[in-house]
Amino acid sequence: MKKKDKRFVGSLAFVFALLFVISSAGAALADAVSAKIGFVDIAKIMRDSRAAQNARAVYQKDFESKKATLKAKGDRVSSLEKDLSNTKQDSPALKEKREKLAQEFKEFKRLESDLNEQLKKKDAELTRKILMDVQEILKQFSKNEKYSMIFEKKAALVVDDGFDVTDKIIKIYDAQKK
Repeated sequence: MKKKDKRFVGSLAFVFALLFVISSAGAALADAVSAKIGFVDIAKIMRDSRAAQNARAVYQKDFESKKATLKAKGDRVSSLEKDLSNTKQDSPALKEKREKLAQEFKEFKRLESDLNEQLKKKDAELTRKILMDVQEILKQFSKNEKYSMIFEKKAALVVDDGFDVTDKIIKIYDAQKK
């Protein structure tokens, strides 16, 4: 009977261990189910927040002034082309005008390339700064509101609007940038 008692005690210990593991897993599963999850639409923040719009307005103003400079240079090239086309083929000034046009056109293309590069860099810098600001806001928001995870809305196929925290983030971002 002692062997049966040992087996019974061993079986009983195994059953209790199994129940403990199952109850622990259940508690962990319950914690996972109660995790607070949110979604944010970064594109909407970039598009709709006043702070991002104000930053974009400064960028746009800079873009317009550089575009005006480029247009003036382009008009100068067009003027030289017209002047060259009106010059007689046997005129002694023809060679000089061609060289001047080639020089101006080269400067125009270089200016265009430089301005495009500058604008791309400024746009990337502006976008990076906005995203860094939003990321800090999201960290603080998730901590304050006890969110376990906040995902980019594009990462999900379907999201219930109740999980979307984008408008709250926009309000916080705009309030910080006043």
